[in-house]
Amino acid sequence: MIYQKPRYRVAGERHLLVELGDEISLATNFKAIALAQKMIGSPDIGPTGIKAVIDVVPSFTTVLIQYQPQIISFEGLIRFCDHCLQHIGQLQDLELASRLIEIPVAYNDRWCQACFEQYCQTIKPIERNPEFVARLNGLRSLDELINYHSTPIWWVGSVGFVAGLPILIPLDPSFRLYAPKYDPPRTWTPKGTIGVGGGLTAIYPIVIPDGYQMLGRTPVPIFDQKQRLQPFRERMFLFQLGDRVKFRPISEEEFEAIETEVEVGRYEYKISELQKFDLSLYLQQEQLSNA
Repeated sequence: MIYQKPRYRVAGERHLLVELGDEISLATNFKAIALAQKMIGSPDIGPTGIKAVIDVVPSFTTVLIQYQPQIISFEGLIRFCDHCLQHIGQLQDLELASRLIEIPVAYNDRWCQACFEQYCQTIKPIERNPEFVARLNGLRSLDELINYHSTPIWWVGSVGFVAGLPILIPLDPSFRLYAPKYDPPRTWTPKGTIGVGGGLTAIYPIVIPDGYQMLGRTPVPIFDQKQRLQPFRERMFLFQLGDRVKFRPISEEEFEAIETEVEVGRYEYKISELQKFDLSLYLQQEQLSNA
């Protein structure tokens, strides 16, 4: 649920953590993003104002604020947050600019399988990830899991951790997949892996250690340090808060063909123009589906 009053936590000498709720939902995420936008648009951090706030990072239920204690006190920052929250308007009236991005995925691929087999050989034997996730969520087959994961539109509610890694939830909550993380985590995960942990989906932009259950892999870069491909001309990361994602199942042969197009710079991303995403309309549709 969304708290009636936010909870403020000390997060080091220069950081304040604002807790807005205790449940991952689109409504809580909207409020976090709206608070961040309001703070970013304030004269206190504008180019001509006093730069008391260095950075604002919204997530699903929290906003992390980096500030300069020489300019604003911890208590003063809390008052500033309260002021911004009072002026973001009613939650049901919020709108965000949103793009729809297609991400092709080779589910149950050989690259994630190789990573899984190495883990079993060097750490401990575990159940194959796709079968494990399917079993835990009452799905009867791999095909059913693939259809279940690729049917809904997914919402990017957090970007970060490493190199623009997106964390996603399905806009239709009935399609959320639940699974525990590896214990202990893997020492590496293939670039482009689509993973599930808790009730969240992530896309790995680079090779990193982690513990989400691996469902498949995309050949499409979501981080381009050289900014060679068209979507990365202005920034190195593909995703931004409020983006929507549609996963499209592909074969390993299609994966390699797309990978070749990426390498020679010919791959064309399927990204829609910015559209207004209306939270009130979404909440109305959610109520109807639950009725």
